[in-house]
Amino acid sequence: MLRRLDVKGPWRSLDKGFWPDNLPAGCRTVVYGHNGSGKSTLSELLLGLAEGACATGVAWEHEDKQRSNVGTGGVSPSPSMAVFTRKWVEANLSQFLDGDSASAIVTLGREAIDAKDEELRLEEEIKRLRADANEAKKHEKVADGKVEKLTREVQGRIISELKEFDYNHFTKNRYSIPKVQDELRSYKGEFPDSNAHAEALKRLGEGAPAPVADVTPPPAGIAGRLAGLSALLAETPTRVALEALEGNPTTQAWVEQGLALHEELDHCLFCAGDISRDRRDQLARHFDESWLRIRGQAKALLAEVSREQQALATWHAALPASAGLASELQSVYEDAVKRAKSEVEERVATLGEVESALNDKVSDPSATPEAPAWSVLSSPPSITVLAQAVKDHNDQARRHKEVTAGRKRTVLDHLVGSQSSIFRELEGQAKDSASKSSTSRKAAELAERRLDAVRQAQFTTKDMADTLTRDLARVYGKDHLSVAVTADGKSYACRRGDKPGTDLSHGERTTLSLLYFLRKLEDEQVPGGDPSKRVVVIDDPSSSLDREALFATHQWLIDTLQGFGQYIILTHDFSLLRLFIKSHKNAWGKSMKRIAQDHADEIRFPKVSFLEMYAATVGGERRSKVGKLPRLLLNNTSEYAYLFSMVMAGIADSEDHERLFLLPNAARRILEVFASYKAPHRTDFLQQLEVLVQAQDGEPFRDVYDFCNRFSHGEGNESVDVLDARAVHGQIRRCMAFLRAVDSEHFERMCAGTEMDPAILP
Repeated sequence: MLRRLDVKGPWRSLDKGFWPDNLPAGCRTVVYGHNGSGKSTLSELLLGLAEGACATGVAWEHEDKQRSNVGTGGVSPSPSMAVFTRKWVEANLSQFLDGDSASAIVTLGREAIDAKDEELRLEEEIKRLRADANEAKKHEKVADGKVEKLTREVQGRIISELKEFDYNHFTKNRYSIPKVQDELRSYKGEFPDSNAHAEALKRLGEGAPAPVADVTPPPAGIAGRLAGLSALLAETPTRVALEALEGNPTTQAWVEQGLALHEELDHCLFCAGDISRDRRDQLARHFDESWLRIRGQAKALLAEVSREQQALATWHAALPASAGLASELQSVYEDAVKRAKSEVEERVATLGEVESALNDKVSDPSATPEAPAWSVLSSPPSITVLAQAVKDHNDQARRHKEVTAGRKRTVLDHLVGSQSSIFRELEGQAKDSASKSSTSRKAAELAERRLDAVRQAQFTTKDMADTLTRDLARVYGKDHLSVAVTADGKSYACRRGDKPGTDLSHGERTTLSLLYFLRKLEDEQVPGGDPSKRVVVIDDPSSSLDREALFATHQWLIDTLQGFGQYIILTHDFSLLRLFIKSHKNAWGKSMKRIAQDHADEIRFPKVSFLEMYAATVGGERRSKVGKLPRLLLNNTSEYAYLFSMVMAGIADSEDHERLFLLPNAARRILEVFASYKAPHRTDFLQQLEVLVQAQDGEPFRDVYDFCNRFSHGEGNESVDVLDARAVHGQIRRCMAFLRAVDSEHFERMCAGTEMDPAILP
């Protein structure tokens, strides 16, 4: 059972704590509230719970105060809960209440009721499934067309780009549409980019390369001989120098050559002078062994340096020309040749510096020229790139067929690989669409078979039609409306006498809806269900009913609902409220007595509970609240006194009155009752009001007439804007001033009867 309900957060006019903990619902609960109080909001929330589609998170408090939390979209903790609301009527009885055409109403046997709903649902589902199948078929056709187009584009490029290089292999026969699709479908991994593709096509257009001579190692033997260069250049002869020759290399050389010519002679060939032994000893000491040795070493090294220079130049000149290499190797080979030339020139220049120093030493072995830096000669010029390029070229020349095949594969892999992912995606779309189309068709076929079975389940009985007819007669006290089985025996129709029941009034529609709901409850067979465990909620069961129908409806509700565990009636009808207060008087009195005696179970979940729902101002916004039914509503036999006291209290509290939202409607309702009594010769409220306004000299209360026309909402919309209510607060005061001006004695007596101070109204 439901003790109280709370929301986890704001939802429409409801907010957390809208239902106080100390005001529980009971086994028999009646909630009274004016239009705009939030009754429909609460009933729709309960309907969502009953249908397993709760509109927002709620806390359901059971009769033992235990709480069950229900999330958005959740279902009521109470099994087989049933809720009657306008929304339920619209969802379940659109055909039943079609007053214009009076078409057959939905059938009322449990299987037939469910079957009717299922039939409509299945018809829509079949229509949707067929549309889905057709739409998927269109998508499949479009995707197949894209697959075909892409395949033909790839096939065309393969033939056009590769056929000239292998006329017999790259044909449409070998690369048919299925073959190309298989290639596109199965290609995985990386693929050559557009640059590699273009390079491969370019190389395929070139002829077969001719082998070239291998690159020989450059001269590199001089470094070992130069290890003693510094020592050689620094070494000097061990002799006694002749002053005449010292520091004169020309004379020194001339004398050196002259010694060889006069080796066996005693006289000079040039001057015929004597060559004494002392003179020979003196020259021998000058030209000693170390002097000759140093010169000889310098000459020998100088010759090797010269040969090295020539060998380096010859080696570089003998390198293969770049034009003879494969085109893709030419640029890197040319760059390597340039680097080799630079290295050769650097080494030749270094050898030149060494040569210059050695020439100085040869000219004068006693000279000590500085040794130049020659470390660059320690390693030969690099031939790694040169040798590898030539090797790769010669390898290509030997494997020309194999290399050509690789280039063809590069072109083919690019053409296929670059389009493979797009192809698979398009093919996947086509397959998905085909699968969806097939699935939707099969589902439609199954739904059609189910529809046939459902239509077989729709049947009616005359007994049920007679039962509904008796229900209508009991409510209205006459048999002007009846329910009969249609001619085809498949459903029920409403009749007015012997004719179709067209143009049903709002009250008749309400009555038929409620009867349908109650009979549906009786007809429903809930598995394991016990009516004593069931919660039934009914919102506004008396809308637009006349007095006799209202009385019968009240009794009908009492008789029908007594077997259920809990029922909650929400109403804005004061007369229906009075009927419930009267019919529950004894049970309510016993419940109140047990509560006064502190009976815990009764306090927690009373047998009878009368509550009020009203709209209040919370933080400047309209919020619905649940409260205790005011004493005036319990003690007065008319709603007029309650409305009078509420409006007077609102005038006293000015704009802070918590029921500010209800005051415009309440003021209008007061004037409706008052005007009908003061001007009974007019049947329309505004006509009655016009007569009373005109009766005052100068018509000082014309603004009251305008207010009732423009600002108050009467019995209509729930949504009353707080700003509107505050704006018309002065007009509400004017309404009561108007009532006092028309009948001051009546105004004074009403104030006394409701214990309101007349001075509240200045």
